[in-house]
Amino acid sequence: MAKRILWELPALNYKEEQGEHRKVTWLELFFDLFFVASIAQISHGLHEHLSWQGAAEFSMLFIPAWWIWIGFTNYNERFESNGLEIRLFTFLLMLPVIGLSVFAHHGVQEGFQGIVLSYTTARLILTLLWMRAVFHIPLFRPTGSRFIIGFIISAALSLPAAFIGTYLGFWLFAAALCSDLLTPLTTAAHQMKLPRLSSSKRPERFGLLVLIVLGEMVVGVVNGLAEVRQLTLPLFLEASLGVALGFGFWWIYFDFIGRRPPKPGTGWGFAWGYLHLPLVMAIAAAGAGISSAIGRNDLLAVEVRQLVAVAIGCALIAMALLELTLRRGKDEPTHPVLSPTLKLLAGLLATALGWTESIASSPLAFLLVLFALVACQMIYGLWVWFGQELNERVQGS
Repeated sequence: MAKRILWELPALNYKEEQGEHRKVTWLELFFDLFFVASIAQISHGLHEHLSWQGAAEFSMLFIPAWWIWIGFTNYNERFESNGLEIRLFTFLLMLPVIGLSVFAHHGVQEGFQGIVLSYTTARLILTLLWMRAVFHIPLFRPTGSRFIIGFIISAALSLPAAFIGTYLGFWLFAAALCSDLLTPLTTAAHQMKLPRLSSSKRPERFGLLVLIVLGEMVVGVVNGLAEVRQLTLPLFLEASLGVALGFGFWWIYFDFIGRRPPKPGTGWGFAWGYLHLPLVMAIAAAGAGISSAIGRNDLLAVEVRQLVAVAIGCALIAMALLELTLRRGKDEPTHPVLSPTLKLLAGLLATALGWTESIASSPLAFLLVLFALVACQMIYGLWVWFGQELNERVQGS
């Protein structure tokens, strides 16, 4: 009688090619909770310093958190395991994620060394996982070797950056992040020879990350209300519009994007994965900006309205581009050109709103126009979804 293996060796996952539906594991869901704390601290920093410089620091903090998450997500996609080893490596990764959250609370200037060391530690743990896979799986070696080389280059750049702590240190860390972001692209041709990535679990995994940042958007509205002592009708309407924007993003993403896998092919998979980065960053930034816009009796500060408008606009544009990467079923009701074009136009208009003082000066009017642009996408979704003629297969599903 066979027994479960306590310490499993890496093995490529062929479940998708065998037609097996895969689900996100409880361990992965628990791991995501640590990114709830991390994104909360990063968003709080942007809320406290809502400026273009604050946005740059926000990006420098958000990208490392994202890259740790996606690195471990991609490893589990290839080498999902039920053994003790994956639990231990997950726990080890949780520690630098906690460190990233703690030092992000102090901002880039004060917490830079801790941020860089936390990120570098996480990257080295992930590199060790890729090394195990390369050692045990010959088919994976061309891909894994490139991962290892790129990530070691990243660590070689980021470690000195942590101790320099000057302007040069920031640029070294930025170069390390660029190395990490570009490394997977060098493996495109080799990944085509590996088992195809999941069309069930992977979209669900990314959808859960979108839910995390949408939750932070709601927290931003709550924080904005908490800073105001007296609740008035305009304040209530502003908060309602802030929540409505978050609800609208949920509506658009899961009606248009989250329910569909990317098109077959490594290139489409890369585009789909990378486009989630500006999307989740924009949603998190929008939440931080809205919390600063709520409750202002005076005119909105120029940088506040510009940053909120750019965040909302970038989220819509990212969703438009994401829609172009998605696989179309026979019964897909959305138009392949009109649907992403509506989102693209709305994103451009939202971005331009930040420089339109006549409308953007009032918080209520500003949020109302932004929501109107988001609502257009929701209305289009209702129109095509409920106007679709259902065949017997769709009616029974």
